[in-house]
Amino acid sequence: MKKLNLSWKLNISIILLLLCLGAFNLEAQRTETLFGRAKSIGAFGGPIIEYHYSGNDVDVLAGGGGALIINDFWIGGYGVASAPSSVFDIPDIRSLEFAHGGLWLGGTYKPHNLLHFYSSVKLGWGGIGIEFDDDDFDYLEDVYVIQPEAGLEVNVFRWFRVAGAASYRIVDGISPNSGLDSDTFNGVGFNLTFRFGFFGGNHWRNHKGDWD
Repeated sequence: MKKLNLSWKLNISIILLLLCLGAFNLEAQRTETLFGRAKSIGAFGGPIIEYHYSGNDVDVLAGGGGALIINDFWIGGYGVASAPSSVFDIPDIRSLEFAHGGLWLGGTYKPHNLLHFYSSVKLGWGGIGIEFDDDDFDYLEDVYVIQPEAGLEVNVFRWFRVAGAASYRIVDGISPNSGLDSDTFNGVGFNLTFRFGFFGGNHWRNHKGDWD
């Protein structure tokens, strides 16, 4: 029987991605690059909670992400996996584990304002682990995920922000042999992100009067 454990693979992928971004930023400080010309540089990281509605089912995913901020845009990585409370009402399946992670791109509009708009897109890959009623047969399906989202972010402290967004998840790569279809996982959702970090000192200096 294959042991279904997807989260550790996503964690390794995110760590490697963030290390690469950090090394790239250090190199940018030594030479004249796009990063070197940026007016504001920062970084953040924190937990992510997602709720998605697919048909009559609601699934909950939890994980985290982080990114390097360049002016009003960011580039980083994320990873989420289905929580124990997730509900997938699928015949002949005892349990289902869904996890994905990858590249996270986004941007904010007037991030120095107390409440401001942001949008992002998650471009990920992952897997669906299935345990059927038959104890002798488990299944692991590799999938790809595209998830655009848009919402509002509030500046709680200079080092802490809370963001809420609506999203739409698109899952591709599901084989007909799995007995599943994309509609089981495609659908609208809502997510909360708690972001801890440094969001760019120049923004605060240039707009100090707006915040104080």
